[in-house]
Amino acid sequence: MDEENPNAALTFYWEHYSRSVRVEGIVEKLPFSEADGYFSKRPYQSQIGALCSDQSKPIEGRELLTAMEKKLKSEYSEGQVPRPSLWGGYIVKPHSIEFWQGQTDRIHDRIRFRKPKENEPDGVLTHDAEDGWVYERLCP
Repeated sequence: MDEENPNAALTFYWEHYSRSVRVEGIVEKLPFSEADGYFSKRPYQSQIGALCSDQSKPIEGRELLTAMEKKLKSEYSEGQVPRPSLWGGYIVKPHSIEFWQGQTDRIHDRIRFRKPKENEPDGVLTHDAEDGWVYERLCP
């Protein structure tokens, strides 16, 4: 994550269904307490795998990983595997979510949910949604 630019856009596209979802928001590093909670719920083998792997670093051979796995399994029993210090996650806090549904006539449906600006919703172009959001229909 770039500390100077925490903005992100995610697009999920399902060609078979002619649909997509686009999410725009701010990226934040997952707090260690939440990363610990998630890590502790992962299967034992996944925890061991995460601990023995310096992800994406070149390695001489698989046997080094299997030796590390064996060592860690003898060192840590199930439920006792510590979260690796570099293991964590990120969360996108959305401020805009757009749903697109393609049409054969190219008059596609686009609905965007977003945080309201001042004097919104107006009941014409922007409408009330839940939890302080508004929605609007967009031209294709």
